[in-house]
Amino acid sequence: MNIAIVGAGIAGLAQYLWLRKVGLLDKHTVTIYEARADQDATAASPEAYSASVIGAAIGLSPTGLHVLERLDRELYDEVWGTGHIIQSWRMSNARGWTLADSPAGGGKERTVMIGRDACCQILRKRVPNEVIVTRKVIDVILAEGNNKTKLVFQDQTTEDCDFVIACDGIWSRVRQAMFGAQNPDEYDFSPKYEGLVGVGGFMPSSGIHGTPDGEMNVVLGANGFFGYGYSTGDSEDSSKAGHTACWWSTYTLDQCPHDWRNINKDDVKKEIQKRHLGWQNSIVQSIVRDVEIDSLYPTFITPLLPTWEKGGCVLVGDAAHALQPSSGQGASMALEDCEALALLLGHYLQDDLEVGLVTAAKKYSDMRRPRLEMVFKKAQQLAGMKQDMGFFDEMLMYFFVWLFSRLKIMEGYERRLNMYDVPTEVKKMTNQ
Repeated sequence: MNIAIVGAGIAGLAQYLWLRKVGLLDKHTVTIYEARADQDATAASPEAYSASVIGAAIGLSPTGLHVLERLDRELYDEVWGTGHIIQSWRMSNARGWTLADSPAGGGKERTVMIGRDACCQILRKRVPNEVIVTRKVIDVILAEGNNKTKLVFQDQTTEDCDFVIACDGIWSRVRQAMFGAQNPDEYDFSPKYEGLVGVGGFMPSSGIHGTPDGEMNVVLGANGFFGYGYSTGDSEDSSKAGHTACWWSTYTLDQCPHDWRNINKDDVKKEIQKRHLGWQNSIVQSIVRDVEIDSLYPTFITPLLPTWEKGGCVLVGDAAHALQPSSGQGASMALEDCEALALLLGHYLQDDLEVGLVTAAKKYSDMRRPRLEMVFKKAQQLAGMKQDMGFFDEMLMYFFVWLFSRLKIMEGYERRLNMYDVPTEVKKMTNQ
């Protein structure tokens, strides 16, 4: 059987490794198709971030880390050692008031902050070079009757596949084909611009001197928010700060320009300084004064989908559920997807392949969508804190953040979120 994975980002690489973990590579052929030509395992070290290309830092929540631990203990240890262990989140405001200080993960669990490219490289070096083929998928013809799923490439050549796993991100061509869209920007489930542009970058750890090890900071204000913390750990103890820190923020832009990748970063820098230099936080002021913008990305999300599988294809990661960055769960949800799909395929492909593929794909969609709906709705609630607001709304936001902290509401949500165990949920599905 010929399985195609479209996309060699975190989701695509993790999906391949999970298929290998459950033994599917012993009997079936798996190929990863990637549009970018820089996917050689020796192309960069984990420290060589290319944030302007694929985003700056990501947080791996406890469930995502558990997925990596079950996948490969050595890989897990490398992620743990490369990033910085986050023990607490401190929330304050632009007026200098502390609003909340809560444990990361909602209890004893921990989160790891790591450069997105660093995480990709750790996964990438465990995937053989010959598995990744540099070809851009521009369309997909879904399986129907006796006809297999067909990938259409930029050079107009095609490839028949028994099963396609779409890890091709928010602008997924596979999702577009599944929902019959002719235009990637104009169909019911096309990505929706949220009116915010995210910015971020890396800097030496000295730039946030005085910040305790393991503490991530989010500062809220009437005209947006600003976050900062360590993104690498000490080589001997990743709970101690390493040499690199990261920062991130957003600003409101009603209309997303078509050429957003070419937005003048000097103009963005001036806008960030205008917004935040007056904030009563010395570290924010220090960062903003000398800010260098490494990453610039408009915030798009995908609406909740009625299904994640159709015509011999399944959606994984951002292709299925591009979340608000405020969720802090994007990468971890993608890793959960990868494990769930691999375990279900491993279970149902033991007998009839054709029936097994259909059953595994449907079980995967039915299992994962309710969890993502919960995360999606919570992220939408949090996203409002990033929008510009008047004085009354600003004060109301501060009050509710403070109140929720005292009542441990967010801490309880984090605990519920982190109780999820992929193997247990898969077992429930296979026993139905």
